[in-house]
Amino acid sequence: MRGEGRRRREYAPAVTPYELEVRELSVGGVAVVELAGELDLTNAGEVERELVASVYDDTLILDLNGVAFIDSAALHMLFRVARQIGDPQRFAIVLEPMAPIARTLEIVGLDGVATFRATTEELVEGAPS
Repeated sequence: MRGEGRRRREYAPAVTPYELEVRELSVGGVAVVELAGELDLTNAGEVERELVASVYDDTLILDLNGVAFIDSAALHMLFRVARQIGDPQRFAIVLEPMAPIARTLEIVGLDGVATFRATTEELVEGAPS
């Protein structure tokens, strides 16, 4: 008889709550928003609100070196923030070239709407006084 010998398998949901830490700090007198963890659909909306609120003098410095994963919802969010700022020189992303998400951001073209530097110090040192 057809179907005999087949077993029905049940799986536990594959949803794991990932965390994202958002910190605001000052480096050389310049405000920096630092993210660490996983940036995805579950937190992109809240992160976007925090980033928009953190824009100072039409400028945002965002450190993504601690981000291990980014999904399409978060990528879209970064493009919306960039569009809102409107000037790649005023939206700076700190990201080491070998960081886990660096290649993804390059492929989607985020480097066309933001200035990238490997370290916050490098960015702050190059800032006009």
